[in-house]
Amino acid sequence: MASQAIRGFEGNIYLSKDNGTTYEAIASIKDSTLTISQEELEASSFASNGWMEYLPGMKEWELEAEGIYIHGDTVQESLYDALVNGSVVKVQLFPKDGTGNTGYEGEAFITSFEVNNAVDDIVTLSATFRGTGEMATATAS
Repeated sequence: MASQAIRGFEGNIYLSKDNGTTYEAIASIKDSTLTISQEELEASSFASNGWMEYLPGMKEWELEAEGIYIHGDTVQESLYDALVNGSVVKVQLFPKDGTGNTGYEGEAFITSFEVNNAVDDIVTLSATFRGTGEMATATAS
């Protein structure tokens, strides 16, 4: 039986510069981490018999992306533009890219944009997206 594991290089991250009408791949991304978390609301009372009780609270998400900096790439430049202009962007993450595969999408703003220029390595790029609103499932088209 073949493994159901997905090879990391099969994924991709896409950015929409036109409010979700079209998406373009962010060039040369090598690593990404999507974190979706939920607050816990403490709901203990005398009736808890000495045990802590919790309820699920608000959810949030963040996407971190790292890759090779490509001079002149318009999609990578859009990340910088979104940060300095305070713009909300639409972003998609597909762990396995390709038509019909499922992933995640949402609206976010850029909280960090870093270009690392080390003398003994290639120039790299990293960006952090802070979700604003729901992170929903998406289907690649």
